[in-house]
Amino acid sequence: MPGSDEGRTGLAATVLAKLGQRRPRSVVVRSAVERIDTAALETYVAGLGEDAATVRRLDAAVEVAMSSLVSLSSLTAPLALQYLERLARPIPALTLEMGVQTVSRAYVAHQVVETDPAAYGASDVPVLGTLPPLRRGFPPQDLLTRVVKATRRDFELIRALSGPAWDGFVYSLTRRAHEQAAQPGPDGLLDRPVVDGLARFGWLLRQVDLHYGLEPEGR
Repeated sequence: MPGSDEGRTGLAATVLAKLGQRRPRSVVVRSAVERIDTAALETYVAGLGEDAATVRRLDAAVEVAMSSLVSLSSLTAPLALQYLERLARPIPALTLEMGVQTVSRAYVAHQVVETDPAAYGASDVPVLGTLPPLRRGFPPQDLLTRVVKATRRDFELIRALSGPAWDGFVYSLTRRAHEQAAQPGPDGLLDRPVVDGLARFGWLLRQVDLHYGLEPEGR
């Protein structure tokens, strides 16, 4: 998954061309009531107590690491685009650029915590134990479904971060998504629960790559 503006533009053109032929939306996820800006983020993080430092440290480390990310792996990049395409219909406020940014940053956050769990308040980094081995060199056909289900079931057991630290990280991701929507229009702004779901997905994509021995493409 490209980290550069040029890469994101190319991905957007490819996926949006497909989305132009999608069926009318039958279910629409509500948008956020109000925008999260830098001031709101600082207020929220300051209220996290001892977890505030963890959130700030993680956000800064992810920002640095993102500059080296070119693409997710040959397995997880297509999975991410497939999932974002699926969400475009029920979540009209979600642009491909927002989705790419959120999923990528959560993936990178996992990488950052891997390098020094204790620095982020974690004793270790638990991993998803329900992924099957490769079969004839290929992952299971229902891999996307397995990952999405794992974002909803017992995610707290494998997120490594404390609850407040994770919530602060998601709040920061939501602020970034809102910054991208300078003029959100009729579809509104991404709601925080939507960003949380995308972040969980990105976190688990890193675990997919670890399970199958794959790495993202870096500079």
